[in-house]
Amino acid sequence: MRIRRYSFSFTILLILMSGFFLFAAKQSFEQHITPERCMASGTPVLFIETDNNKAIKSKEKYVRASYSISWDGGSASGNCRIRGRGNTTWRTRELYKKPYLLRLNKAAPLLGFPEAEKWVLMANTSDKTSIRNTYSAYLCTDVWNRMAWTPRNKFISVFINGRYQGIYGLTEKVEINPGRIDINTADGSFLFEVNSHQNKAWNFRTSRDIPFSIRQPEDSSTETFTMQQNFIQHIEDVIYSEQFADTDNGWRKYLDEDSFIDWYLVNEFTKNHDAAFQSSCFMYYNASNKKVFMGPAWDFDIALGNISYDDCDKPEGFWVSQRGWYKRLFEDPQFAKAVQDRWNERKSELTASLNFIDRTAEDIEQAVMINDSVWKNIGHRQWPHAPGWKSRKTYDDELQYMRDWIEQRIIWMDSAFNSEE
Repeated sequence: MRIRRYSFSFTILLILMSGFFLFAAKQSFEQHITPERCMASGTPVLFIETDNNKAIKSKEKYVRASYSISWDGGSASGNCRIRGRGNTTWRTRELYKKPYLLRLNKAAPLLGFPEAEKWVLMANTSDKTSIRNTYSAYLCTDVWNRMAWTPRNKFISVFINGRYQGIYGLTEKVEINPGRIDINTADGSFLFEVNSHQNKAWNFRTSRDIPFSIRQPEDSSTETFTMQQNFIQHIEDVIYSEQFADTDNGWRKYLDEDSFIDWYLVNEFTKNHDAAFQSSCFMYYNASNKKVFMGPAWDFDIALGNISYDDCDKPEGFWVSQRGWYKRLFEDPQFAKAVQDRWNERKSELTASLNFIDRTAEDIEQAVMINDSVWKNIGHRQWPHAPGWKSRKTYDDELQYMRDWIEQRIIWMDSAFNSEE
């Protein structure tokens, strides 16, 4: 018994010592990752200094800080607050590199984007290519481009309290704001989301159990929230009514068809798991024209084959069209035909979009390699465990996996949309 006890203690000591040496080695290496090295890799550098070097541990409580960043054509600095953000990406233990929400004390036009106070620092931790969100945004602006606004993003390197954090996507936040979703809440317009987490100030489920959250305005009264809830429920009732396909009094009276089609095609093509009316499915009501618009599209880090469940890793098969309001919309032959026509209209632009992946990968490869030297993502187990991850040991391997998946997806969807059946 004594031998076993000492052996166990010695094993624990070895584990602790190994962890210490690994941590020390990581710290030592990070000291060689300088801002100059990151800038030489082709990315601007964002510096964040929290008050008293306070750690950022919560996605509910902000930490006071200051920031500075410069880029070709401009610079910005000032005071800010920062907190964690995200759901799965914040709480999953395997995803050590965390995303953040940056709130400037004074609005600024970071990286040349329209000025705003709130900015998202997308970690892209679960995506070993770091490109899926950026590529999907490109699809929204250059292929299926009939959504009024798509959040723009650019790659940056982030240092917090002097310590390198990795390559991030500095991204515009989904919010009502000039230069973003440009609607006026004073006239009754509002932003809402299909959100299974039900973690906002105003949440409800429709009679068909679709979970919605009102995102803005956040300071609504109970009376306003009730009106918004009843309005969304009325739209759903119309969608599932016997006259739902009627041109004048059916779903087209309330929904903007162009944005619903293009949002669908982006999310179906990428086989975005959350887009099956689960979460991050944004819509907004514009009271000036009395229409609900689908979008903006958001959150593609586990799309494009980067997943291991619900068959979303396979390039074959429909996903979004089988769920939520879309399942019902596809029962309208005119809607299904409009989707098919839009696919065929933009097919050549979609095929050409592979060039965007190649250009972007070439631009950020050095920055990704610096990031991977710290976080050890490529070739290692990491949620969402995309099939074949063990065999993909290099960045090029990961890019080729995504490229192959896209090419197969184009072939399958084209066949599915244009079959004679």
